[in-house]
Amino acid sequence: MVVIRLFIVFLKVGLFTIGSGYSMLVLAQRYVVDTYHWLTLQEFTDLVAISEITPGPIMINLATFVGTRTAGLRGAIFATLGLIIIPFITLYIIALNYAQFKNFPIIQNLLKVIRPMAIGFITVAIMKLFKTSIPDITSALIAVVVILVTYVFKISPIFTVIAGLIFGLFLR
Repeated sequence: MVVIRLFIVFLKVGLFTIGSGYSMLVLAQRYVVDTYHWLTLQEFTDLVAISEITPGPIMINLATFVGTRTAGLRGAIFATLGLIIIPFITLYIIALNYAQFKNFPIIQNLLKVIRPMAIGFITVAIMKLFKTSIPDITSALIAVVVILVTYVFKISPIFTVIAGLIFGLFLR
């Protein structure tokens, strides 16, 4: 049954990924595009872009979109629950006990390893999405402008998104 498969796939994504939602994209893309062929790479990239600009965490949005696209409302519910159940329980346990353990050397050592791992996973996700997100010079220029105005000139991402939406409406 597709909804059970969606639940299991996103359960694995939530369980076996360290870091932010961006680092989860690598594993999600492997299952959604490569293994089960629920979406093409272009569709997946489009849904990642939509997930990024819609309110809420990117991976929860993506799981909901993939679930909806694959099996309707039930698919959305099962995919989203699969994604959040393990991280929710883990985070709840950590939150209850963090004050007691935050200064333990083993916890500090784990964090020293987990932080660069998360950056590595995010970089892999960016490299995979680059191929379909930047197909031409216009797209590359848009990416460079967004980096400049957001990182270098410290313009709020809110204004960058609004400007991008307006630009997108007028782009042929």
